[in-house]
Amino acid sequence: MSERVPSPALPATEPDPAERAERLARELDAAFQGRARLYWHLLVTLTEAHGAAEAERLLGLAIERMGAAAGRAIFAGLAAPGPMQVAERFLTVASPDWGRLFPHEVTRAADGAVTVRVLRCPLQDAWRADGRSAREIETLCRIAGRADHGVFGQSGCAFAAETWTEGREGCCTLHFRDAAAGG
Repeated sequence: MSERVPSPALPATEPDPAERAERLARELDAAFQGRARLYWHLLVTLTEAHGAAEAERLLGLAIERMGAAAGRAIFAGLAAPGPMQVAERFLTVASPDWGRLFPHEVTRAADGAVTVRVLRCPLQDAWRADGRSAREIETLCRIAGRADHGVFGQSGCAFAAETWTEGREGCCTLHFRDAAAGG
């Protein structure tokens, strides 16, 4: 006869809300770092099978498709897809931990264009911790940035991005303009 026992994963008593929030934030960061490591392993595997250029193309395409699926959900029903509305929707709906996981600065130009400069990226943190070279990180950032093209391609707003390159502080910079203004 078997006996059902409580999972050892569950605490004996409910933790303090602040302690729980801190743990969840660490686990969320670790999940994004795991995503970064998956990108690396996929890139290495695809490079071995197809060469570097084709590996980057294939992985970027898959990540862009994933982003487009997310973008359709994020921007569904957005009545006015102007630059600020798109940035606000993304940052309030899809930026993990209220923007804390990817800290950023938002600026709005006189012409209504919006720029979001990402200051820290857990994917980059993982690649650095794993000893990836600047060149490898640039490639991985370019590939990971394809998710943004997928997401914001569904927004109804013109979008362009600059991914991290050696010597640059922070991470990527996202640019939003009215669709009529182009990217």
